[in-house]
Amino acid sequence: MGRDDMSRKNELILNQLSSALMKNDDFLSALSLSKMLNVSETVIRKKVDEMNEMLVQAHLGSIEKKPRKGIRLIYDPQNAQKIADLFSNYEYIDITAGEELLYVYLRVLLSSNVERITVTRLSEMVYQSVPVCSRHLETCTQWLSLFNIQLSIKRNYGISLQGSEENKRLAIKHLVINDPIHSVEQSIQQFAKGINLELLKSCIADIEKEWNFTFAEESYKSILLYAALAITRSDFSVLHLSESEEEIVVKYNEYNLAQSIFRIINKKFYVNIPESEVKYFAIQLLCSKMIHTQEIPAKEELTSYDKKLKQFVHKIISVISDIMNVDLMDDNELYYGLLNHIRPAIFRMKFEKHSTKELTNFIQQEYKQTYRVSWALSALFEEYYDIKITSTELSYITLYIQTSLERRMRPLKIALVTELGMGLNQMFCNKIRMSIPKIDEIAIFSYHEVKIDVVGKYDLIVTTSKLDFDQEKVVQIKSLLSNTGVEELKQKIEIIRTQQLMDQRKFDPRCHNLFDPKLILIHPMVSDKEELLQRMNQVLNAGGYVTEHYIKSVLDREKTVSTYIGNGVAIPHGFQTYVNESKVVIAVLKEPLAWNSTDEVRLVFMLALRINNAYESKRTQAFYQGFLKLIDTDYDVEKLTEMDQNELYRYLMR
Repeated sequence: MGRDDMSRKNELILNQLSSALMKNDDFLSALSLSKMLNVSETVIRKKVDEMNEMLVQAHLGSIEKKPRKGIRLIYDPQNAQKIADLFSNYEYIDITAGEELLYVYLRVLLSSNVERITVTRLSEMVYQSVPVCSRHLETCTQWLSLFNIQLSIKRNYGISLQGSEENKRLAIKHLVINDPIHSVEQSIQQFAKGINLELLKSCIADIEKEWNFTFAEESYKSILLYAALAITRSDFSVLHLSESEEEIVVKYNEYNLAQSIFRIINKKFYVNIPESEVKYFAIQLLCSKMIHTQEIPAKEELTSYDKKLKQFVHKIISVISDIMNVDLMDDNELYYGLLNHIRPAIFRMKFEKHSTKELTNFIQQEYKQTYRVSWALSALFEEYYDIKITSTELSYITLYIQTSLERRMRPLKIALVTELGMGLNQMFCNKIRMSIPKIDEIAIFSYHEVKIDVVGKYDLIVTTSKLDFDQEKVVQIKSLLSNTGVEELKQKIEIIRTQQLMDQRKFDPRCHNLFDPKLILIHPMVSDKEELLQRMNQVLNAGGYVTEHYIKSVLDREKTVSTYIGNGVAIPHGFQTYVNESKVVIAVLKEPLAWNSTDEVRLVFMLALRINNAYESKRTQAFYQGFLKLIDTDYDVEKLTEMDQNELYRYLMR
């Protein structure tokens, strides 16, 4: 732990200790204070002596100690504020709070250059007792396991981390980028001790200028960190890249870029970075998002993209176009946007095997329909690149598709039927225009004068009162000015716009053989998600539709990405390699079942789909078309959950 961090911890403990003593006139034992502050008794005794010296020097009081009674603060109440100021150079922060405390432990464990550290030494470094320290190490163990790093604690030996150097660096990266307490630069100094960060920044700036590009902000931070680690850790740690990784990376221009960066670093830092570090760094470049100076590359500049990737992006756009019944093939912005995004995304998913979720929940709620359509692409990533797409990458792709769709959508015309005054009506109209893009017109009608032949010409009719006529495009909301009202309106508009684009047909006849009454489970008696997935796999396996390995690929996917798609619906699925014949298993649950930490499901579709030829590809696209219509709204899902086995099967076949 760096000096600044140690100093900060010292002052925080002094702050808390002085506050505890000032609140109590009676003697407090070192044991009781250690429990209150969640540190060891040794730390308390040391800090009491330090506090007493500071109080005496400032003529503000002293600490009285009595054997078998404890400690108390002797001071004039009139000096209370001065004492508080003396020990409050830093604002009080609860350093024992959840995530912040976890990061304190992880910084110590991952920045240590020695093979092991004792629990006692760790407890001293984080200012906590050994028993408390041992409990928090359990949480550290869980976090590190996400990166395939094993935390081992052995009596009379200490704590050690077992895992590859590549995994340790990936863990350090996620710790540095997400640390809630320290800046990225502070953290880099912690993990790359002694690094001249300003000199390293100048090296990267020189390369950006020479190669005529700039890194996106998050990528810049990651690249700065990885370069610093290469300089400071290559002497005592060894990277082990697989043969396939080494063969892949040298084919890309990022390898040449990595060589150029380390040529400058070697010269300015007087080091000799090994080739394994250069190749590993090139992989990180492939995983990064670089912002090039040109928005859309000219055709002659596309030679750097491999042919397979261009075919893959065309296939993605073709599949989305077919499912949504809208031609996006001529949208160059979509094509080049996906081309630039998917190339590093493939390497992120292939090499990092860990992603953040900061975007997924927002996308699921904001662009629910498009996010569901994007799920059809998961099979393509498996077919072309043998990787499972993550929720985060799927969310980014959803944004590209949504932007393309919005470029094609015609502006909506809205009729507002209201009994409110003109001032409130105008406020609501302004709120709509600020919250919802592409609104051409909002016409205001009095509730008593409204006529169906007039408002019926509008795309959407918004009202706070029940109208005499009932149409699908009528949206009745409780309050015009509440956020809930605007959200209801946004959801309705998304449905209308999706319907403008999508075909209204039910399931294509080609999809009928995907369903079977025996594959519909009504109210299965299961206690949790895994038991449900095992049960659904059993009916597939019993029919010979999947191999015995299919269920493992389903469960592995669930660990990587949540297959929840909103409206209480989930679509678990495994690798098509283990599918013998395409089928869909449906489970209708009696009570909502927890699917992840935040979402519950009532309806689950296990998709065992093969895409090995043109017919199977078209059938899969047709399935997603019908499926999206099937679960379009909460009402649609509720209707499905009320059906028995035969009713649901007939409903799918109609």
